[in-house]
Formats: sequence, C-alpha cells, structure tokens
Amino acid sequence: MKRDNCFDFLRFLFAFNVVLGHLTVIALYPELTHYKGVFQTHLSVVGFFVISGFLIAQSYEHSSTIKDYFTKRAKRLLPAYLFVVIGCAIGLGAVSALPANEYYLSPDWWKYIGANICFLNFLHPSLPGVFDNPVINDNSVNPALWTLKIEVGFYLILPLLMIWIRKSKRPWGVLLFLYLFALLYKEGCSFAAELTNSPFPNFLARQLPGFMTYFAAGMGGYIYKDYFLQYKNYLILPALLIFIIENYFGMEILSPVAWGIIVLWAAYSLRILNNFGKYGDISYGIYIYHGPIIKTLLTVGCFSVLGVKAASFLYIALVILAGMASWHLLEKQILKRKK
Repeated sequence: MKRDNCFDFLRFLFAFNVVLGHLTVIALYPELTHYKGVFQTHLSVVGFFVISGFLIAQSYEHSSTIKDYFTKRAKRLLPAYLFVVIGCAIGLGAVSALPANEYYLSPDWWKYIGANICFLNFLHPSLPGVFDNPVINDNSVNPALWTLKIEVGFYLILPLLMIWIRKSKRPWGVLLFLYLFALLYKEGCSFAAELTNSPFPNFLARQLPGFMTYFAAGMGGYIYKDYFLQYKNYLILPALLIFIIENYFGMEILSPVAWGIIVLWAAYSLRILNNFGKYGDISYGIYIYHGPIIKTLLTVGCFSVLGVKAASFLYIALVILAGMASWHLLEKQILKRKK
C-alpha cells in the first residue's frame, strides 16, 4: 500500500548528505576539503530528530502496550547497531598497526566494545592502533554514532512525555515548555563555555536536552497533524523566511520550529516520492556504516592508488551496498520476526 508521506526519502536524503559531508571532513585531501561546508550535516542530524519526534510519537500511540513500544524500538535500532560495533571491533584488527595478539588482548579493545554497546561512544571512540593515519582527521572508529545515544534517550523518555501531553488540557503548553527548557539548557551551556573557557559545556550542549527543540517540533507535528496538514501551505513561507534569517545570523531560537515545518511539509507535499522506500529502507544502514568504510579505504591506501575521484565513487558505492545488505539480510529479517 502506498504511503501518504515520503519520510523514507527524507531519511535517505539526510543520511546521504552526511555520507558526502563526512567525506569532505574525514579524508584530508585538498580536493575534498575544498568542499567542506557544502554539505550541512547538522541540518541532516536535526532533520532526523524532527522525523523521530513525529514517527516515534506515532509509534508509541500505535503500540498495544509499553512493552510492544520498546520491543519495536529495540528491533529497529539494535541489530544493525550491535553488528557495526562488534563487527568493527573484530574486523578492524586487519588494519590495526598492532599485531593480532596485542590488538585483541588490549584493554582498549574491550573498553571500546563496552562503551559503544552502552551507547557511550564518547568514553572510548577508538580501537587500538586503528586509523592512526595522517590522511584521516581523527582515529575514532565511527563518528556518526554519537547521535544514537541521543535517539535512545528520547525513546526512553517519550512514553512519559506522551502521557503528560495526553493528560494535559493544553498539549501545546507541554510542548512549549519542552522547547523553552531545551533552549535555556543550550544557551546555558554556551554561556558556561564562554565563562569557563572549557570544552565540557559544549559537549553537554550536544546531548539530548539541547536537541529537544527538534524532537518537540516533530512531536508537535504529530499531535497537531490534522491542523498542520490543513495549514501547511500557509506555514511554509514564514518557516523558510525564519530559517534563512536565523541561519544567516547564526541563531537557533525559532529555527528548530521552522526546520520542523519545512521537513514535515516536504514529507506530506512531495507525493511523487511517497513510495521511495518500497525496495528497502537503507538510510539507517548507510548512516552507521559509512564512517568505518571511508576510514578503512583511506587506511589501506585506496585514495592514493585509485585517485581521489575514483576512490570517492568506490566509497559511495560500498556504503550503498552495505546499507542494502544490512536492510535485506539483517534489519528486515529481525523486523519480520514476531518474537
């Protein structure tokens, strides 16, 4: 049955933008770094959060029990995530500068697995002797995984938020409170960073509360979906104007709402793309696999041997193939299982 939205296309678009954007910042070749900034990966990440706010709120209300809700979230997120974490830990021993016995017996190997399985990637983002290469910007294994701990945190608190919203006489008031709280949190972190000259407040700003503005925008789109669909064509121009103005001045006050309106407008207006995902939902796969793929290609010298252009096309092809294989062989199979 054909869908009434093109969220599958938007998720692919956002994920592919990150794939290209990371190519320009991970590979330290002038031919690529020249395009740094062309691909606004931040917009893709917060676009994902808007879509999550909408779809996960919908998933919760379509779940028969709280257990059903968490089961669906776990089946969608965990299989590919655990595969990429454990697969990288095992497979990247082949490109480590350490001998196999030192690599697999290293305490850092176990710390990587432990921290990443718990979604605490920042505690131990690297593997021993892996990706220590002058043509790679850092030795972290998978730079995209930091967003997933935020996603998981949102999954965990969403049932409480939805109960609060549904029991409130003014759902918009709850959403406004969440939005303002997130704004104040992020501004407070920025102020603390300037006051202390420390990077830690900026790290805190990139955690769940700081992105709740985008989740709240997506949740609001779902809660008031009927109103949104009725007035979306009147909202899109003011949203675009606010988004352009705030981005020009480096502000992020109303732009989360504006970006939420733009994303949801596109989801329900680009009808020609509504059936984009009929052959598979590969956006999650290409998002979580692309980092290790490009860093491995750089480590084994593909960019030096093939040239930057040919190696870049190889990278894109491998990422898409990995996403397709992950969907058809792993993710889809788990989702089909009833238990």
